[in-house]
Amino acid sequence: MFVGIDIGGSKIKGILTDSSGKELSFREITTPGTPNEIDDGIYQLVESLATSASVSKIDIMGVGIGSPGPIDREKGLLLTAPNIPSVSNHPIVKNMEALTGTKVFLENDATVALIGAWWKENVSKYRNWIMITLGTGIGGGVIIDNKVYTGQSGNAMEVGHMTIDFNGRECPCGNRGCWERYASGPAMVELAQSLLKKNRTSSIAERIKKEPLTPLMVFEEAQNRDDTALAIFNEYAVYVGIGISNLVNIFNPEAIILGGGLSRAHKYIIPGARQVVNERSLKGFKGNLQIIPVQDPSKVPSFGAAKIAINSIPQ
Repeated sequence: MFVGIDIGGSKIKGILTDSSGKELSFREITTPGTPNEIDDGIYQLVESLATSASVSKIDIMGVGIGSPGPIDREKGLLLTAPNIPSVSNHPIVKNMEALTGTKVFLENDATVALIGAWWKENVSKYRNWIMITLGTGIGGGVIIDNKVYTGQSGNAMEVGHMTIDFNGRECPCGNRGCWERYASGPAMVELAQSLLKKNRTSSIAERIKKEPLTPLMVFEEAQNRDDTALAIFNEYAVYVGIGISNLVNIFNPEAIILGGGLSRAHKYIIPGARQVVNERSLKGFKGNLQIIPVQDPSKVPSFGAAKIAINSIPQ
């Protein structure tokens, strides 16, 4: 059996599978604030996964971890994580192997989402495609001629930090105008706050008197046909489309696969994003391009992390 861990800016999700990809258990926790707390949280998650599946931890042959931000895959380090500011050169692999007593493998979070989609979603007909995860941040992964491309150190496709406005909003990564400052979950909240100042009769305005404003709330009110919620998604989709257009012009892919929590709202995102792609992508690059949401965005990255472990251990 194998565990896949997906570290996100707001949640850490874990899945226990067998080598065929059968799900045995799935759990999630709130992402803690410090690296050592993250280690402890993952260990408790592994224990919980084993207990809920009525298996022994000694039967777990490997743990795969997908982490946001730059990593050192060979040394097993989390170098930085813009959405988890306290992370700096953290030896997560060494620490987790000591805690779990099993082999641990580290990979970029968007790469594990890519591998999870490749394994569990119907994308095998494409030889060249890109995975984009829309969540607390924005991640990316790419398949080129049926091979995963990860760059020299495993950090390729940090697409959330490509610049879409050279003098734009400051980003926690230290740059300005990064794509995820306009098309991530927190960016949607900022956009909603701005539009709500102009429309205080929105159902969202009523809800935030009693609960925090979240992308999920915007999604729920869009489903209720609230005009402001729909306006938020219309503008948000433009920013998503701008980033996708850049990637289409660079890679000329057959498909863009959307994952991450925000992809659940794909019916409000993809039409507007596609319109922007049609306007901004080069002629000949967009005609047969598919933009497709994953079926289960909450579990795909964890499956991909488990697959990293499965592929890394001889069986």
